[in-house]
Amino acid sequence: MNLLRRNIYNVFILKNKKIKIGYNNKVHFFFHTLDEKINSIKENEEAYNFEDTIIRRINKMNNTALVFTCENINKKKINNPYIWELIYNRINEIYHSFSLTEIIVLFHAYCNSISFDIKSMNSLINFLWNILENKINDVEDLSSLLALYVCAEKTKNLTKREHISNLILQRYITLIEQDKIFHINEIRLSIFLKILCSHNKNIIQVDKKYIMQFSNDISKIIIRNINTLMLCLHFFIKYQIYDEPFIILLKQIQNLLIFKKEINVNVILKYFSFISNLRNPYALQEIKNVLSIIYLSKCEIIGAQM
Repeated sequence: MNLLRRNIYNVFILKNKKIKIGYNNKVHFFFHTLDEKINSIKENEEAYNFEDTIIRRINKMNNTALVFTCENINKKKINNPYIWELIYNRINEIYHSFSLTEIIVLFHAYCNSISFDIKSMNSLINFLWNILENKINDVEDLSSLLALYVCAEKTKNLTKREHISNLILQRYITLIEQDKIFHINEIRLSIFLKILCSHNKNIIQVDKKYIMQFSNDISKIIIRNINTLMLCLHFFIKYQIYDEPFIILLKQIQNLLIFKKEINVNVILKYFSFISNLRNPYALQEIKNVLSIIYLSKCEIIGAQM
């Protein structure tokens, strides 16, 4: 690479007497672009070699190798539906050797892949659900259940989503009762919120003390996704929780309103219209702060248009 740079420098700079002023910036930009192209070529070559290796070896892979390969496909952002067809064929041949966890990892990997297509790979999706049919109740690990929820949501399987939602809530309550710690990140949080904010009557009702515990868990997470933030707002208003976690959420909304212009203020105003029984003066003040920011931002937009 250094030799290549030196040769280019000699050819385009030293041998060209017309380039005298400002060439440093031009050369820097040229090399920056060159590096990007070289890196892009290298990444494409690695991806091609990776795909080629999978295609050649997949019919000999065991269960562990297949799971590892599926996860690597997503890490490398490979978009190749044909590879998933080969994976399906191989799963079909050796599915008896997979553990329950491995099947879940495989399913979750496909649902999160760039190549996911509910129509063209319906046979793979149905096959995996059939394998899991009588085993979902045996899934003890909450992380695995959350992964299955993603699969049910992505494959638009309402029955499975209801079933898995109830299992998730039951496992979460069990962990609380056993004083066990379960790390909730923003992605996991969004799943819990979808379940708890659902109006589906087939989802079990959770006791208020567990709802309060969950609200405390929310306050420990820095939320960057706007949709997740709106789900949090929905959650607090639905369960009429207006204490410290709600105040923390309102401050996060204020930050997003100031620094992220794409947030839909009409959604916030709609949620605020459902607030009732608010007796916390600190929460009320933060709501006023949110409304003030919305008002000022609208004035700024109107002023810019005049």
